[in-house]
Order: sequence, then structure tokens, then C-alpha cells
Amino acid sequence: MKNEFKMSLFAAPISPVKDSLTGRVSRPATVYPSREVTLQEVVRLITGDPALERLTRQLRLPLETGDKERFSELKRQTLPYVTPCGTFSYRKSDRLLAPSGLVVVDVDGLDSTAEAEVSEDSCSTMPTYAPPSASSAERTRRKGFRPLSGTSRKRDTRLYLRAYPRRNELRGICVWRRRDASSQKVDPSGKDIVRSCFLCHDPNALFRI
Repeated sequence: MKNEFKMSLFAAPISPVKDSLTGRVSRPATVYPSREVTLQEVVRLITGDPALERLTRQLRLPLETGDKERFSELKRQTLPYVTPCGTFSYRKSDRLLAPSGLVVVDVDGLDSTAEAEVSEDSCSTMPTYAPPSASSAERTRRKGFRPLSGTSRKRDTRLYLRAYPRRNELRGICVWRRRDASSQKVDPSGKDIVRSCFLCHDPNALFRI
């Protein structure tokens, strides 16, 4: 049976929304998942959901004027997100229901679009897509979900993530391979089992099984 790599989908906001005048919380953070989704469903949302496309377009408007603070605020308030490492009953590490067998890999600062395209073309990571702060055309920054072999138990997954990305095999499983491995800019925050990833529109996302 094909592994569907299930994870939890959460509605926005990821953090509490406060009233600008009173400072009181007007919308609490979403900590209970909306539903369980497969990786295939996530890819369909990223590449073809009209609502997510509109949200992504609106979200990136502040970046055009250099307002990174407003962008960050809107991202936390409006974008849905998933927990790629597994399904959870509550967004907390000890509430893991079942591991997905995936690990999150973020890479920033690739030298060029051409380098990203060559790396992605030869990779088996799935999917890869542009993070919210980068347009789909800006391929020097990518986010990917990498399948792990033999991680069927919660303890196995936690042990792997605890060691990640110190394990030598990281650069073997990561799609972004560079001649000088020490310069590879992998974000180590993917080791958190409850790591949340915002979903945003990217019609050029890659998806391979």
C-alpha cells in the first residue's frame, strides 16, 4: 500500500491576534487541527487552491514596500499550516498521534535559480515549494518534505529528529547538494517534531513519490 504521508492541517492564526488599541487577544492561536491531510492533498492546496492563492498574493504586498514586520504579522494571522512530521491531537510535541515518516528541510541562500533547478531535478524530496517570503519564481529559497525510511514508531522519529541535521546522511538525503557541503544553508529548526509549516501558493511546486 502506498504511503500517503499523513499530517495535521491547522487553520490560521498560528499565534494569538491582539487588538491594536487594547492589546487584548481578539483571536486565540489555533492549537487543534482542522483535519488530517495526505501529502497529495497538501500539494493540491499549494498548487491550485484559489483561496490560498489570494491569501499569498495579499500577504506578499508588504514585502514590495519593505514592510517585513507587517508581512510577518499577516503570515501568522492568515496562512493555514501543517505539521509535516505527523498527525497531532493538539499542537504540542507530546500530542503526536502518528509519525508521517517525513522530515522538514529548509534551505536558504542557494547561489542561483539555475543551481536550485538542477538540484530539484535530481532530487527525490517531495514536495519542494517556495516559502511565504519568496515568490514561486524566486527559486534560491526552497522548502521540502523528505521521506525517511524505517521510521514507523514515535520513538524512532523523535530520535532521528533529535540528531538532525548533525547526521552525515543529511547531505545525502537533502536535495540541495553543493560541492562545498559546509556552505549548504540548511535550517536546523526542522528537527522539532511539531515543526509547523505555513502553506502558500506556488504553481511551480515539485512533487515526486
